[in-house]
Amino acid sequence: MQTKLKYCGNHSLQDVNNVINSRAEYIGFVFAESKRKVTADDVNNWFRSAPANHTKQIVALFVNATISEIEEVVSKVHVDIIQCHGNETPELVQEIKQRVKKTIWKVIHHQEKAWQDMKAFATYVDAFIIDSKVKGQWGGTGITFDWGHIPNYIEQGKTLQRPVFIAGGINPSNVGELLTYQPDGIDISSGIEKDGIKDKTLIKQIEERITNHDNQLSR
Repeated sequence: MQTKLKYCGNHSLQDVNNVINSRAEYIGFVFAESKRKVTADDVNNWFRSAPANHTKQIVALFVNATISEIEEVVSKVHVDIIQCHGNETPELVQEIKQRVKKTIWKVIHHQEKAWQDMKAFATYVDAFIIDSKVKGQWGGTGITFDWGHIPNYIEQGKTLQRPVFIAGGINPSNVGELLTYQPDGIDISSGIEKDGIKDKTLIKQIEERITNHDNQLSR
């Protein structure tokens, strides 16, 4: 099994180029209040300078956005996946899926009984991202949650037949430990940044560790 990889929070042409040249399947952009916030025009301008034959799937991250706000971005940017990253209700996520007709990922912030949230959303989403819960912030904090809970999330994902990505504070120094839990995917933002820019060296280090892990599993 190849571990899926998403690099999120891209907010410059340099970020986009570095991630397009990576092995990540998914390239993420934040359309919510954040130091990494982008606009639809930003993303379109960057991709005009990017290789036209790239195969990355574009993930648009929203936090408690209205459906009209999401529709506006989708009308301007070739978005493959909508990531609902706030405290959206299952009913709202269902309506987003029906209206926007895109693949939907839901972030579940780690807390007691978060597995019940997964169950409530499972009918309406295509995958889950488990992220750290940090007061006043929605992500990109560089803070991990207690990874001892990961097996429970993965087991719930298998029960619900939904892939489980892990996010929050992942970097080259700890990704090896995370891989021992065998998540379906890994979502990284600040862990591949140097001076606020996605860094080719850090990306290479992450990917070497993932490739080595996947190769060992396939033997």
